[in-house]
Amino acid sequence: MWLFATYEVRLPKPVLLKSASGDPVVMSVNLKGWESEVMLIPNTRLGRIKQPRDGAWYHPVSQLEITVVRDGELGDEMVHAEAAKALVERLLVFLQFKLWNSLFSAIEKYQHYFSLDGADRDQIDSIKLMPPQLDLVSDYAQQNMRDYMSEYFSNSLSQGLLQDAAISIAHKRNRRACLELAMACETALGMRLDEAAQVKACMGTIFKNKHSQAYEEILSLFQMRDALKQGSGGMFKFISTAKRQAMEQDLTRWQGAVECLTDWLIAMDKGLQEAQ
Repeated sequence: MWLFATYEVRLPKPVLLKSASGDPVVMSVNLKGWESEVMLIPNTRLGRIKQPRDGAWYHPVSQLEITVVRDGELGDEMVHAEAAKALVERLLVFLQFKLWNSLFSAIEKYQHYFSLDGADRDQIDSIKLMPPQLDLVSDYAQQNMRDYMSEYFSNSLSQGLLQDAAISIAHKRNRRACLELAMACETALGMRLDEAAQVKACMGTIFKNKHSQAYEEILSLFQMRDALKQGSGGMFKFISTAKRQAMEQDLTRWQGAVECLTDWLIAMDKGLQEAQ
């Protein structure tokens, strides 16, 4: 089953983020199988801070969103919030090292920090960790997990997942939207597709011939879904604005393709029922 949730995070103490504008900054990280997408939201009301070390402008960040996903098993949902908290805490450590060090030096200090035991960590003066406040976003309060294997792949479930994906796309929660669209496609087809290679056979040649562009877009969607399962290697990666915008454009096309497939399948099913 896919487990996913989006959390609002409020930090007890702001961190500084190197940014030329006040636009949100997106990062990705994979920690022990938990893949996440983090959106850091600068507080533009507090203005910018110029650091003498590099002459660059920084924005204070006291709020962020984290979407945590995993293709897990029954019971994994019990530690979902704990995984999100661990990801945020590690991110805050990395950002504090990055403020005063080059990227490679920050990575080395980050890795060294987490190789120490708790007592030795407390001796590092530059790191002062305070627990962030973690809350599920209100519009997903009841949708922390979609065990769609037990929901009989109904049309209503597929439509519900499409509605969830539309919300995620509007709020720029790209990883979550990708999973929700893939799951909507799976529920419409009536089976879980563990790999993108299975999608071609499930959609069939009739749909391919009638809606070739939607067919290709759905293949692309599942290739991205499979990439999420592989994770991002365990290190924090900033996502460029260009790449994020390209992903948002992909999601819009994938949304239309999945809607096309679900509408086509519903029409086909209705035609078969009328023929009986």
